[in-house]
Amino acid sequence: MVTKKTIINNSISGVVQLVLTALLTFLCIPIFINKLGTELYGVFAIVSVIGNLNIFANLGLNSALIKYISEQGKCSESENDIFASLVIMCLIIIPLTILAFIFREFILINVLGVPLKYYNQSQILYSTLLVSNMLLLIGQIFTAVLDSMQKIYFTNFVQLIYSTIYWGGIIAVVLMGKHLDWVGYAIMTAACLWFILVLIFFFKQWGRIAFSNLNKTFKPAAKKQLSFGAKVYLSGFISFFNEPLFKILISNFLGLNVVAYFEIGLKIRSQLTGLFSKVLQPLFPYLSSLRDKQHIAILIKDLTAKIFLLVLPISALLIITCKDIVTLWLQVDIINYSIFIVGLVVPYLIFIPLTQPIYIFFLAKGLPEKTIVFQLFSVITNVVFFCLLVNFVGIYAVIISNVLSYLVGFILGIYYQDRLLNIKYKFELIYFKRILCVILLFILIGLISNIFVFEIIRIIFASIIVIPSVLWLYKRLELIKFDDINNYFGSNRFMSNLLNKI
Repeated sequence: MVTKKTIINNSISGVVQLVLTALLTFLCIPIFINKLGTELYGVFAIVSVIGNLNIFANLGLNSALIKYISEQGKCSESENDIFASLVIMCLIIIPLTILAFIFREFILINVLGVPLKYYNQSQILYSTLLVSNMLLLIGQIFTAVLDSMQKIYFTNFVQLIYSTIYWGGIIAVVLMGKHLDWVGYAIMTAACLWFILVLIFFFKQWGRIAFSNLNKTFKPAAKKQLSFGAKVYLSGFISFFNEPLFKILISNFLGLNVVAYFEIGLKIRSQLTGLFSKVLQPLFPYLSSLRDKQHIAILIKDLTAKIFLLVLPISALLIITCKDIVTLWLQVDIINYSIFIVGLVVPYLIFIPLTQPIYIFFLAKGLPEKTIVFQLFSVITNVVFFCLLVNFVGIYAVIISNVLSYLVGFILGIYYQDRLLNIKYKFELIYFKRILCVILLFILIGLISNIFVFEIIRIIFASIIVIPSVLWLYKRLELIKFDDINNYFGSNRFMSNLLNKI
């Protein structure tokens, strides 16, 4: 039986890992841009699309393993599932990596549009990324097993080590005056160490893979994994046309500088939205083990409401401080970077995290085909509106098309909550007035912060004021209650005392 304490520890470890990784990321990017330039950072971003090779090779095997092992526990059937997934992954990723390496010149120049003057260093970066992603994909089979055992804090720890070496290595080689080839070596070093650590934790927690009767069990196990995983794979494959392919479209229509703007927006977005993914990560194996549909519906509806309350202050803080942060952080193209960060991140935070509970429900309850609908409508909206608008509004077509795709995803999330779990949301005037009060508070804080002359003072003021003041207002407006503390943290004296003192 999974305890509430274990779920909380898994979530907290994920948040800590994410925050530390975010700090390294934000430290690295300005150093990279200042030393190598915006265009070369754009080249790095476009070549890094190879990191999405997992979309083509990972047949949803991670999700399938988490689901089935969470349900089955440690048994011979689970052992066979692990072995089958490992064999399938190796049979796909190794040949695919070899083919991608053979055709590297065509992919870099004709597909990704890398300028010839950067080809030599780019092809080394590309090759090292191929090896790195092969190791990461194979290693994800083992991390899926750890996640299904609710040992997510182990995978978060290893991910932190990986991120530290990844971004720390990039910072080191760039400061040494090296270029993209050495950046690739740093990334490959991080991937190799990650893979070794994952294997160590896997064998320590699970033990040796004791598969049996392979002539009879391999085919059924592989069929079971592929049957579920193929639907997740199709969803992931379609998502390729959202971000990685979108970078290629931007590169061809608007140039590498706009790819850099887009990439920075995505980096900020991924770090902030990763917060919700880490917090909700233990929910997948937990929902897989639940059978009471009514309890699941109550949980998902309440989580959706609480996530909305969480994204409001984060979004407000980003809007208030973004220009000042970019001024101190990147120091170049301040207006464009600020517009892309706010335009891509804030609408995403408002719409997409609210769909994550129902999205996880799809995976946990054997409905991954529903995620295909999400991805398909999102991609179609994004690409169609970008192509329609790019000749009229230029670079802003990137932001508008993405925002519309977020809105479509949100509408689908609400629709499926109603259809599958009978979750209904009604307009309540009192709730609307409470949220309006919260928004007015954010506007007031933003106006007051403009009194200060220096950027760093404005950032510190907003950061110190927003979270405590919004928590105080949430409690006074009864948007959060002591029952919420009990539901999500159990008899946690610290959280209860904290809410009591607000």
